[in-house]
Amino acid sequence: MNETPEPNLDLGDATTRIRANSLTLVPERGASLSPVQTEFNKLMKKLETARSKMAAQRAKLDRQLAEINRDIMPLAERENRANLNILRATERAVDRMKLTPKRLGALTDLMSAKGQELLNDPVGLTADEIAELEKTVDDLGPSRSRQIEDNLASEEFDMMREVIESMARQAGVNIDLSGLDPTADPHEYERMLHERIEAAEREFEANPPPPPRARKPTKAQLEKERRRQEAEEAKKNDLKSLFKQLAKVLHPDLETDPEAKAHKESWMKRLTTAYAANDLRDMLQIEMEWLGEEAGNLASASDRKLKVYCAVLKEQIADIRDQTEAIFSEPQYGPIRRFIHPYMGTLPPVRMILASLHHVVEGLEKMLEILKTDTPERRKLIHKMADEHARALKRIW
Repeated sequence: MNETPEPNLDLGDATTRIRANSLTLVPERGASLSPVQTEFNKLMKKLETARSKMAAQRAKLDRQLAEINRDIMPLAERENRANLNILRATERAVDRMKLTPKRLGALTDLMSAKGQELLNDPVGLTADEIAELEKTVDDLGPSRSRQIEDNLASEEFDMMREVIESMARQAGVNIDLSGLDPTADPHEYERMLHERIEAAEREFEANPPPPPRARKPTKAQLEKERRRQEAEEAKKNDLKSLFKQLAKVLHPDLETDPEAKAHKESWMKRLTTAYAANDLRDMLQIEMEWLGEEAGNLASASDRKLKVYCAVLKEQIADIRDQTEAIFSEPQYGPIRRFIHPYMGTLPPVRMILASLHHVVEGLEKMLEILKTDTPERRKLIHKMADEHARALKRIW
């Protein structure tokens, strides 16, 4: 089967055509691309690379999430279930044993700390079990070891808060992070942090800082400003004319074929929304997509128009890179963040996480079996738990 020839358009001193299945320009034999056409091609390649990286990152995280949900989370739930049952069994055992005040105090502190850990990460526990845990922790009282850890976290957060607030003030933004508790519920902490940042942004927009004292601009600065104004003027002038041009070719009433008509209706809806929002950038994106379908139009685009496209492409590339960086913070990837190595900042191989969790769960379930029996071995284990925690308290106090 013969391939459909790519459209060629005579542009005076050079002839260009659009590469099949691409939005990049290639010169015909003996011709060369203008600097703007060359830049356009480079930016189109960067855009596709950025999009590919974003898609690859999301695909990678989706694979990791599926693997973690399938293989690891059931074991994490089993770990929490074992810890809850150990807490219950220890509580029952302590009621039937005579312990020295020192051991009883250490054991009570340990149980409170373990209960709080489960409340902070109640994966696999029911609402009734969480309510039971809350009552247990409340009855046992606050854990000293937990308080020490919370105090250390608060001190670190206070130092970080002062740095952030200082940097924000230097940028002219007054942000108040006081009163935030980094040891509170993570979702509540994150919500409050976002509220403070948004409040600071609104305050900054409503009361921007006074402009710095103006200095006489240099020749280079004047030239840069002139070019910027020209670019802005080009965008402004293009807005209305671009809408009229695209509306003519994309209007669905011009089509009689039902499939083509539906396609044009989709185009027009996007175009009208972008024009109503004064969004030249989105309109240019629409035009570029349409030009991709009507390949010859892009090949005949003027350098002036291509300069505007290049500015839009740079913004899109930056946006996509920012979006790629932010993917990992999306809520659905919380299970992955749970297992990120604290120092390496990477996710260990699933087999390593599974091996570690299996080892932990097996140890917890063995402890549980001992705690369920009224034997000397149980007393020995209770004493060991209390004494080890007492030594740990002594080290961190």
